[in-house]
Amino acid sequence: MPIRSRLLRLLIIPSALALASTTWAMSDFKPVKPKPTAAASESANTSLPFDNQSVPKATSAAPTEEITSGQSPAPAPVAKPAAIVVESKAESYQRGNNQCSSNENNSLQKSLLLTAFPRLTPNSSNAGALNDAEHQLPQMLGEQLVAKHKAITPIQLTESLPSPSASDDTLLAQQIQKLARNQHTQLVLTGEIMDMAMTHPEATYNPGLYTRFLNGLFDFIEVKNRFDKRERVFSFQVNLRDGFTGQTLFNKRYDTYGIWGLTKEVGFGSPLFWNTDYGQQIKGLVKMASKEVGAVIQCQPYIAQIDARPGQNQILLQGGANNGLRSGDTLALYQLVVQGSETDYDKHQVRLVNRNAAIELREVYPSHSVGVINSSSYLTGQFLAVSP
Repeated sequence: MPIRSRLLRLLIIPSALALASTTWAMSDFKPVKPKPTAAASESANTSLPFDNQSVPKATSAAPTEEITSGQSPAPAPVAKPAAIVVESKAESYQRGNNQCSSNENNSLQKSLLLTAFPRLTPNSSNAGALNDAEHQLPQMLGEQLVAKHKAITPIQLTESLPSPSASDDTLLAQQIQKLARNQHTQLVLTGEIMDMAMTHPEATYNPGLYTRFLNGLFDFIEVKNRFDKRERVFSFQVNLRDGFTGQTLFNKRYDTYGIWGLTKEVGFGSPLFWNTDYGQQIKGLVKMASKEVGAVIQCQPYIAQIDARPGQNQILLQGGANNGLRSGDTLALYQLVVQGSETDYDKHQVRLVNRNAAIELREVYPSHSVGVINSSSYLTGQFLAVSP
């Protein structure tokens, strides 16, 4: 960039921010009336290129930051700071042996099934035609997991599962078990997109004179500030479950927001989408989520289903060289125990029981292996092989 352009930009920034402060304070001032009206500078008879009623305003789920005690109160309402990736305060928990500090030796590749992430508020994706986020988002998570954790083999489905908040957890766990059994996967990652709404859609699609001037000014100086009202939130939740028991291993909600200034339909994941501040904030949020999900997956032992005939100690294991197994490897024998409900005949729970026996692999093929159980116990039921 020429020196003259840089000096010009440095001179414009202070004066532009001062003008923005005065302008927004004037445009945000609204006297108390029975029916509030728009500011005088805004056009009153304009319409959005889509149904504005179908683009809900952002709720309180959007992340905010507290104002420090050193700041003096302003006459105008406190605006949000520059867009950053923020973790949600929603409940986050982990079950089982997930909180390990390091598990670098766990190099066996665990299979992971990713479902689509349905939009809980579909209309919030209308602006920009971002409806494909329910497929692009899990795909991004899978790509990040492979890039950072090579011991993960993701499989993606186009279908989604019911939201955990809207369905019985026991029945949902049974659906997870059936899905994982059909796809031969150890883990299942589901989720949903909670919100993609714009806080002030008119600031992007129907800007008045002042708003249009400030939008262009902010885009020119490329400085994020609290007066830019073209904010858009993005919230999603992930739910990692064990495919054999259906139990939850990790569950967390992620929230962020960014500036959305495009007025045309670009689609989620397009180059134009990633060039926006909104797209960059989502990319950072997905990176954070994949890091935390990947850490939980790395802490899980490798588990594979085995086929055994009653009375025989030779078994067929549903995993092979593609998963990192080698001839001579030893795994522990566990049994799947199904416990029915005393009140609901269609509900049951599954737990794992250690049979204190070892499985030694004798023949290893790409997708399956043949092993021998060093136990004289009579085998009947469903069994699993678990890595140490």
